[in-house]
Amino acid sequence: MLVYVINKNGKPLMPCKPAKARKLLRDGKAKIVNRCPFTIQLQWDCEENVQAVTLGIDKGSHHTGLCNVGNGKILLSGIINHRTDITDKMKARRGNRRQRRDQIWYRPKRFLNRASSNRSGRLPPSIFANANEVVRVVDKIPLPISRIVAEDVQVDIARLNKQNLTGTEYQQSNRLDENLRIATLMRDKYQCVSCGKKKVQLQAHHIVPQCQGGKDTIKNLITLCQQCHKKVHSGQITLDVDGVSGLKDQIAQRTMQGKSLIYKRLETVAPVFKVFGYQTASFRKSLDLPKDHDVDALCVATLDRRTVVPYHRENFYTIKFRPRQTRRRYHSLPQKGKGRVPYQVNAELDGFRKGSIVRVKDKWTKQINSIYSNGRLAFARVKGEPGSAKPDDCQLLLRGQTVVWNYSV
Repeated sequence: MLVYVINKNGKPLMPCKPAKARKLLRDGKAKIVNRCPFTIQLQWDCEENVQAVTLGIDKGSHHTGLCNVGNGKILLSGIINHRTDITDKMKARRGNRRQRRDQIWYRPKRFLNRASSNRSGRLPPSIFANANEVVRVVDKIPLPISRIVAEDVQVDIARLNKQNLTGTEYQQSNRLDENLRIATLMRDKYQCVSCGKKKVQLQAHHIVPQCQGGKDTIKNLITLCQQCHKKVHSGQITLDVDGVSGLKDQIAQRTMQGKSLIYKRLETVAPVFKVFGYQTASFRKSLDLPKDHDVDALCVATLDRRTVVPYHRENFYTIKFRPRQTRRRYHSLPQKGKGRVPYQVNAELDGFRKGSIVRVKDKWTKQINSIYSNGRLAFARVKGEPGSAKPDDCQLLLRGQTVVWNYSV
């Protein structure tokens, strides 16, 4: 495990070992500014001699992988768990708003009266929040990032039907180009065109065999599962297809929504470079690494130089988001005998709020999950540890953050 260091002026430096951080804290030359990831701040202006650190980003809709590589090793890696409740909350808010509008039936109806919803280049709130979460996490990484490499899209459409492939990644004649294989699976919605199975091992099959002059093009490939693929080659089943295309319709421009915003904001941190998803998959398979978001981020960060960095999870964090405030005042449905019930009664109590890290009776470090009406702070239930405590028995260590980092192995 590494301890991250920032200078007195707030600029990040290279991390150090726990033993050195312990000596700096003991001598009063540093102070703790963050507990997860554990970060100290120097009390003097240190020379900012840092090494190059590359940040790899594997962007996904639900999970995004991060990996910071420097000095030939992984300095910090993690997975961002994006919020998935934004769309449902907006639907509920829209229903409540319509219900209120129906109650004042005498007012004239107003449609499309929100100028912000019609402006050019507007992103839906769910996509905007998804993209903004990546930028917020990158801003909090306590490392001197010198360059950022992000995975753009899975396939390179301009190179699908190119016959004269060049480059070291295409010199393996016994393997189909990874760009074509992923494009075929994506076009066929990741299911076998013969039996319709999903979530099985899928392969790309040449409609016209290569021995009969069939070409490695997207029009000559279809998706088959492993069993159907064997049956086709053994003659047990026959496929009635003439070739399919339409990939550009499958890969719509909405897959790029939000990424332009990410690249624009990340360029203020460090220069941004882009790679394709098929390149990441091919490099990961050549290294024989497991399929995971942080592994893909490691491959993205080291793809251009083909540097082999040992994979580990010694400095791995899971990152999630906790909403701090809400404008919602009441629950959607009334309760019997109570009527409309306030939505958030106990948001804060004696300086403690949800998400804060506290020290309970100088023995346990807990996170506040809820505040009971009887004035007790509630924590996650762990055997042998208290499930709640009074505010007088708790010491505040860190106020609730909207970006929550959890160290895990």
